Amino acid sequence: MPKMMNFSERVNGVFAAMDTNYDEMNALMQDVALGREIFDEETGRAINKAEANARILDFSRQVLGITDIKDAKSVRRAIRDHGREWFDIIEDTIDVVIAAGFEDSMWFNTYVEKKTVAFGDRLDFYVESDSVLSVAKAGTSHHDHIMQRIGAGTTVTVPTDLYVVKVGADINKYVLGQVDWSKLVAKIADAFMLQIQSGIYAEVANAYTKLPVQNSNFIGTGSLVKADLDNIIESVSAANGGAAVAIVGTKSALSKLSALVPVNWIADKQKDAMADTGLIGVYEGTTLMEIPQRFTDKTLTTKLFPTNVLMIMAIVDNQFVKFVDEGDTQIIEVNERGDYLSDLQSYEVQRRFGIGVVVGRQFGQWTI
Repeated sequence: MPKMMNFSERVNGVFAAMDTNYDEMNALMQDVALGREIFDEETGRAINKAEANARILDFSRQVLGITDIKDAKSVRRAIRDHGREWFDIIEDTIDVVIAAGFEDSMWFNTYVEKKTVAFGDRLDFYVESDSVLSVAKAGTSHHDHIMQRIGAGTTVTVPTDLYVVKVGADINKYVLGQVDWSKLVAKIADAFMLQIQSGIYAEVANAYTKLPVQNSNFIGTGSLVKADLDNIIESVSAANGGAAVAIVGTKSALSKLSALVPVNWIADKQKDAMADTGLIGVYEGTTLMEIPQRFTDKTLTTKLFPTNVLMIMAIVDNQFVKFVDEGDTQIIEVNERGDYLSDLQSYEVQRRFGIGVVVGRQFGQWTI
């Protein structure tokens, strides 16, 4: 639910002039950002994306007090004077879009235990087995790792840290009409998802080093050998009470499995999967689960998750990644203005979250 908001008389006047209120505008912003179908309750007709974006832009400019987008000085002054009021309105939408980003990943939903807390709250994860906890405290430019062994039936707390995304230039492009609302919000949410995935992937790729048992039944290296991979799959299943198993990796890593399966024996639906996706879909009854790949930054040189790693995971209640999200996005001004510092570069979105990996259940890994 949207938080209770108190607005100035000026902003309330904008709501009244546009015959709307905070709840309605907040719902419209969220619907557009998430690509939902939008209906006008009064007319009963669908509102197209362009119309909805135009309404949000008109509202945003009025709240900011922008009357002439061609006057760069007046635009800067408007954001300087009324940006805080506009940020208070749009922060809830950014919260919702970031949260929705997690729901789209099968891998995330299967192996990541996500909990949301209020700022300052302590949140514990209950751990049933003798496990190893590794916490990644990730800031804007570094990772500090804390590792400890924890006993059965204990709780662990994953601390949160502050993450930031600079948005000054993006706000400028938006109010000038160079990007629409959905693209602005998506870019902000995407930047946070990239940071979150980076922290999670860094921990997951090295989680095998904390396995209770590390031998050839669970660890493989070098070129894929079918008999050895089959042994790891069988061992992981056996170590987890005969549970079904998934092979987890990036698309390029999973594609290496096709060399192990004789073409004459694969099913027609696997051949179709190969033609459509480049993957065989399943490996001799074992599910393949793709980890979404990303680049670490705009240089497009380094990928987040290793492309030579296959994880063999039991499909059981094994959300071994612990993710804490304080769920309260804030947009703030962070720099003092100077004669040569653009006001539009001095805003950033802030959010706090924490990442931990608890290795309790046995799994396997093959590093190609």
